[in-house]
Amino acid sequence: MHDGITWIARSNISWLGYCITLARGIDPEELVRRLAAETTPTLLGQRTAEELERYVSQRDQERAQCDTIAVRYGATADLAFAVADGHWPGEMDLGIPDGLSQDGAHIFRLYYEKQNPKLPPPTFSYFHDGRYMCGFDMYMHTWSSEITGSQPGLVSEAVLGAGIPGETERDVAHAKSLAIVEKQFQLTLPREEVLHGAVAAALIKGYTSA
Repeated sequence: MHDGITWIARSNISWLGYCITLARGIDPEELVRRLAAETTPTLLGQRTAEELERYVSQRDQERAQCDTIAVRYGATADLAFAVADGHWPGEMDLGIPDGLSQDGAHIFRLYYEKQNPKLPPPTFSYFHDGRYMCGFDMYMHTWSSEITGSQPGLVSEAVLGAGIPGETERDVAHAKSLAIVEKQFQLTLPREEVLHGAVAAALIKGYTSA
């Protein structure tokens, strides 16, 4: 029995919101390497969410810089996952690093800057083999109702059928949208591990003056 991803809308993954990358076709270690892009990730062992948040905060304080980004990562079903911590807002949004979805990998990004004063909507995006396949705002009221990408038809019928464009309640639209992409792409994320468990962690950005 898998947890799916709809639970994300009802949970506080971090006080900032969430940046979650799911991948099909590559293992967790390769996902972390690709997220680190031009650098080599530093493995941090097993960490709970609270432990990793303390590590990032202390590291940035000691370095007098606020640029550390780390991930907690693992595997569930046929998916690798990575949950960001640290200063990911504005750094890990739709700007998927070159090569993240290369060699046939399927990459799914769930992103929500909950503390952004502009109150942007949570977003979903899907990349495959270097191409942006589809994506949309998971709260469309007062935001964009456009489903973008080269294959918007992957989700457009379900999004319109669920009434997402006209849904005025952000939390309701958020949960409905997660349910749609969960079903369409068979996505899941282990709830207890992410919220309370100790899982593998790695530093992926923030190396200067280390």
